[in-house]
Amino acid sequence: MPSSVDKRVLITGGSSGIGLSVAEQLDRAGARVVLVARGREGLDSAAERLSRCAGTIAADVSDPAAVNDAVARAAQLLGGGLDAVVANAGAAAYGPFADMAPDDYGRTIATTLLGMINTAHAAIPQLERTRGTFVVVGSVAGRVPTPWLASYAAAKHGVRGFVRSLAVELRALRKPVRLALIAPGPVDTPFWRRARTSDRRLPPELRGAYRPDDVAAEVVRAIEGRGRTERTVGGLMVPAVFVDALAPNLVLGPLGVLARLGWRRREQSPPSHEDGLAQPTRSARRSGGLVSRPSLLARTRAGGASRR
Repeated sequence: MPSSVDKRVLITGGSSGIGLSVAEQLDRAGARVVLVARGREGLDSAAERLSRCAGTIAADVSDPAAVNDAVARAAQLLGGGLDAVVANAGAAAYGPFADMAPDDYGRTIATTLLGMINTAHAAIPQLERTRGTFVVVGSVAGRVPTPWLASYAAAKHGVRGFVRSLAVELRALRKPVRLALIAPGPVDTPFWRRARTSDRRLPPELRGAYRPDDVAAEVVRAIEGRGRTERTVGGLMVPAVFVDALAPNLVLGPLGVLARLGWRRREQSPPSHEDGLAQPTRSARRSGGLVSRPSLLARTRAGGASRR
């Protein structure tokens, strides 16, 4: 990825999962990165895996003032500017919405949706100066029903609506900032094992989740200015999105059956369970230990780009 060399990139949620994978890929390509996350311990662990990390910043993206300070500080650490910002931070409460406390769904939306909006508000002026790129890690949950994660799905629907609306505004105002929205299906990250649950039982172990490296590769392609503004990661997700858009009422019945079966297969959370809504990541891990598979769609895109 020669075009990533010398890029200056800020990554929120950079201490684990997709964010950490993006940082590692950019680091290998010669870019310089600054990582933002809530916990100092996880950030220090992530920074040890990188050779060109310009710094780490402990900040909660749901706090607008903290995000403003983090973006300004990151620009200084990277030599006075940002070429790209990756808004990746997210957290979720899992379980029936009727059983959720308002603090749980409120925190989910504050981190996943408002955190991204706060990051955009702070980053856009910086990116205007460098004609840079703002990349948002969304989700297929922003396009299709996602039972037991209703507040998270609401946040991701909001993410997509915001990014598409902001893209129109930037074009209308002729702002030289490029936007990209990466929408993966389920990904093998610590997200699933760190979800807050209403009854101390974790989501059933997903099989066939996509690998974080494939999602990260799409983020890197977006930073390099390649690919469409909005792209899905995971070939099986494309027909799911299409069917839901074409006949939304038809998918509710089958999804209800699958949701009921999945609810029965939940696992008891271990005593060491980390609550991702309340606790920052303590160790830098890309994977959540799920049975995963590559995204052939993402790898086909990457292969096509490498031949050009």
